[in-house]
Amino acid sequence: MRFIVSILILTTSLASCDSKKSATASSDIQVIRDTVVVFVEPSTPKDSLVISYEKTPCFGRCPVFKIKVYESGFAVYEGLNFAEKMGLYSYRFSPEDLEKIYTMAEAIDYFNLEEEYNDPRISDLPSVISEISLKERSHRIQARKGTPQKLKNFHENLGIMLNERDWKPYSLR
Repeated sequence: MRFIVSILILTTSLASCDSKKSATASSDIQVIRDTVVVFVEPSTPKDSLVISYEKTPCFGRCPVFKIKVYESGFAVYEGLNFAEKMGLYSYRFSPEDLEKIYTMAEAIDYFNLEEEYNDPRISDLPSVISEISLKERSHRIQARKGTPQKLKNFHENLGIMLNERDWKPYSLR
C-alpha cells in the first residue's frame, strides 16, 4: 500500500514539474504589468462625519449600538448587542433634522461641557458617547457616571431623534 501511495505522489509531482517546463519553454509568453489610474475630482465634496452617538456594553443586557450621521444626511446604524435592530441599517436625515440636533446641542452649551463624566471605581455601567462637529467646532463626550442632568436629557432626546426613524437594512454589496 505504501508503495502505491509513493508512486502516486511521485507521478503527481513529476506531472506538475513537466507542465511548468512546457509553460516556461514557450517563447510566446510575455509579462505585462497593468497600470491602474485613479482620477480624483477636486470638486467632489467630502461627506464628513457630523454626529456620532453610541451606547457601550454593561455586564447585563444593555443595548450596544452606534449611529453615525454625515454632513449629507446619510446615516449608518450598527446594532451590535441586545439592540432593537441588529446589524447594519441606513437612513437619510434632512437638513432640518440636523439643524434641530445642532440647536439642541447649542442650547445646553455642548461644546463647553467636560469630555468625560466617569467614576473608574464602577465597572458595570454603560457609556453614552456622543460627538458633534458643527461650524469648525468638534466635541466628544463620554458620559458614564456623574453626568449633568442637561447632558442626560440631551443624550436621551438625541437617542430618540436618531433611533426612531425608518432605518432600512444596509447591504455592503
